[in-house]
Amino acid sequence: MKKTLIFLIFSFIVGFGATAYSQATLHITINGLRNDNGQVILYLYNSETGYPKDHNKAFRIAVSTFTNNMCMMDIHNLPKGIYAIAFFHDENKNGVIDTNFLGLPIEGVGSSENGTGSIGPPTFNGSKFELKGNLSMTLKTKYFF
Repeated sequence: MKKTLIFLIFSFIVGFGATAYSQATLHITINGLRNDNGQVILYLYNSETGYPKDHNKAFRIAVSTFTNNMCMMDIHNLPKGIYAIAFFHDENKNGVIDTNFLGLPIEGVGSSENGTGSIGPPTFNGSKFELKGNLSMTLKTKYFF
């Protein structure tokens, strides 16, 4: 009984240490914002489900203000794995991507790996990246108008 208890405690400590060690930080710089109005809302997905439009399916959401047309943010304690980012420059702070009568965004948008789709928004596969450890990436903002 005593050996079993010691083994269980040891297994828990080793397992907890391995889990803590497998966490990473993602440092993101977003360039090309056309002004310093509003905020940037970033959605981090860990699967293609919902990417990039269903924000309720995002694994993490980060919101940041910025200066000098550049935004920097860190997302901590991420498990290693495959991710994709979608973000937008919410110039009027209403929490949604404003669009014109054709449905095209009138606020800046972007994604990891400068992902693209054949028609419309980028795909998860076109935007995905692997997080193996701490990672820094720079993303560009695209404006249609």
